[in-house]
Amino acid sequence: EGQAEALFKAFAEYTRDYPFDDIMHHIINLSDGEYALIGVHHSVESFMAIVNRENRVSEMVRKYVEYHDDGEAFHSFSGPVVNHNDYL
Repeated sequence: EGQAEALFKAFAEYTRDYPFDDIMHHIINLSDGEYALIGVHHSVESFMAIVNRENRVSEMVRKYVEYHDDGEAFHSFSGPVVNHNDYL
């Protein structure tokens, strides 16, 4: 708690030092004190490049999070993107 400014600074420094190239990553404010790190990968290869980094963004962020009641640092979802243009 109270680590938002430090998290944002650390994330800005991380993205400066370890750019994501073709991948969009942002921190989204979900509610008071709760944030989500969103990453949009354009291919499996770009996702694997991030997963296999020596300095992973999830490890950098981990020191700023409060652990959930189940002991997990993160609750996450990965899944396919729905192309809304398919519905036009």
